[in-house]
Amino acid sequence: MTKKLTVLIVEDDENDCKALAKEVNANADKLCLAGVLKSSNDALVFIRNQKPNAVILDLELQEGSGDGMDLLDKLRSVVLSPKPYIVVNTNSASKVTRNSTKKLGADYEFAKWQKGYSPKMVIDHLLRVMPEILGYEEEPPALPSEQQLENKMRDFVQAEFNKLGVSVKNVGYNYLVDAVILATNGENQNWGKIIGKKFGKNENGVMHAMQYAINNTWNNADINNLQKYYTAPLRKDKYVPTITEFVFYYKQKLISYLNK
Repeated sequence: MTKKLTVLIVEDDENDCKALAKEVNANADKLCLAGVLKSSNDALVFIRNQKPNAVILDLELQEGSGDGMDLLDKLRSVVLSPKPYIVVNTNSASKVTRNSTKKLGADYEFAKWQKGYSPKMVIDHLLRVMPEILGYEEEPPALPSEQQLENKMRDFVQAEFNKLGVSVKNVGYNYLVDAVILATNGENQNWGKIIGKKFGKNENGVMHAMQYAINNTWNNADINNLQKYYTAPLRKDKYVPTITEFVFYYKQKLISYLNK
């Protein structure tokens, strides 16, 4: 059976929602409506969990705490394999805004104000690029298992820590590795609690061990290594990074590595 393209609609205009959904359902032999959402926050959670093949995104969302640009920006920091194909719908005629959407990761754009625009045009475009999105031309490589992906992440973070000079003798070394992986997977808080549960340790003890490992690195590592391998700016009144600063720095490095 031919695989269908799963499509998520992120649009807060009721008429546009109905029109787009109608066009998707009219092509039910090739397309599958994954969902219709009205806020960028709900869309981010849905995309991370359900991984639709394509997203039709209204740039001027009014519901929730962010618009379409906000969603595009947040998706850049999320590890997705493969990333969804994103079609932007916008009422904006600003070249600055439209160029920004491309830089933020939008694959194609439709201007609602242009003569001849219709929801059918959007769906027809998805049908045209559907083979490339789904990879009909060649069998897509098998995605790594969750354990294989975690091992890959762990190997990278440990290699980066070793370059910096974080001592493996510090208990906080392994805690910090786990914290970076947790942050990369979207868990940006409660590291001490989650890691403590894993190792059977007290939450405060875990946090203290992580900060000690960072402090110990800055006190004992070669200054040239620190300047070469840790390039994030430090507060002038605080020479040593906090746990959050340290973990988020390596989170971004890990995401860049995984998206290559």
